[in-house]
Amino acid sequence: MIVSCPACESRFEVDQEQLGYKGRIVRCGKCGNCWHQMPDDDPRVAVAVAEEPGPPPRRRPMPPPKKKGRGVAVGWLLLLLLIAGIAAGGWFERERIVAQFPQLADAYALLGVPVTGPGPVLDLKVLSPTSDVVEGDTVITVRGTVTNISDRKQDVPRLRAQLVNGTGEVLTEWVFETPQPALDAGGSVDFVTQTRNPPAEAQNVSVFFVESAR
Repeated sequence: MIVSCPACESRFEVDQEQLGYKGRIVRCGKCGNCWHQMPDDDPRVAVAVAEEPGPPPRRRPMPPPKKKGRGVAVGWLLLLLLIAGIAAGGWFERERIVAQFPQLADAYALLGVPVTGPGPVLDLKVLSPTSDVVEGDTVITVRGTVTNISDRKQDVPRLRAQLVNGTGEVLTEWVFETPQPALDAGGSVDFVTQTRNPPAEAQNVSVFFVESAR
């Protein structure tokens, strides 16, 4: 059989019968290295070869960590731009914002930001009331118009009508709604309301919004 020296890899022929079943120590005639050589037909050789572990797998080097400095800087820059945009909008649109949300006027005042108070957004006109007798009842009819004088759509609040005497004392009152709950910019709506059998002392009718129309 042909054997190979594990040290210098020199090859030479050895009589397999001389190795026996358990093998024997052989020596390389070139480099003098000695080792225990098993015969080729020994099943233990096959088992040893099969169980011999292969070379360990090569580990790929870990990639270098990405630099986060640039990404963090870009993120902070975008955040600052967003805050600056919100602040600019809050400054230049402050009057429009307060007109839409009057409760924010105090917040602007605390920050020392001047805000011109918003004017009325709805105009209320009331015609002189009329009095008629219908089926034996005295009926007071009040007519008027609500107009949206702002530049955006506005909700129309409920209206309150009051009958007062000569000294301004309220004798009776009632609440009613207009036919339209909201008006576009420049839009208007007419209303009609009535009351039956008013107090004899009633001399005047007042109509006003139940809640602020801002």
